[in-house]
Amino acid sequence: MSFIRVNAASDFSYQNLPYGVFSTSDNPRHRIGVAIGDQILDLGVISSLFIGPVMSKHRDVFDQPTLNAFMSLGYEAWSEARRTLQNLLSHNESTLRDNVSLRSRSV
Repeated sequence: MSFIRVNAASDFSYQNLPYGVFSTSDNPRHRIGVAIGDQILDLGVISSLFIGPVMSKHRDVFDQPTLNAFMSLGYEAWSEARRTLQNLLSHNESTLRDNVSLRSRSV
């Protein structure tokens, strides 16, 4: 379960974190994120939190304007990134939940 509240009818639950490229009116630069509920988590902002053996060497993929570099890393990287995201979004994990500054820049 995530500390971010997600409507039960949402397709973008804690178990289903789809990757995508997004921009906002405040920041029109294309960047990579994952949807959770009606929010987007900016992966470039939290890239330093990817500390696993594969993704720690490839954090720069989250600063790209497309998903191509990340997708080219393959299943091991995707799986590790998913585990990291689910851990960071877990209601039991304080790294993102309790860091108001980081959370305000990334979600």
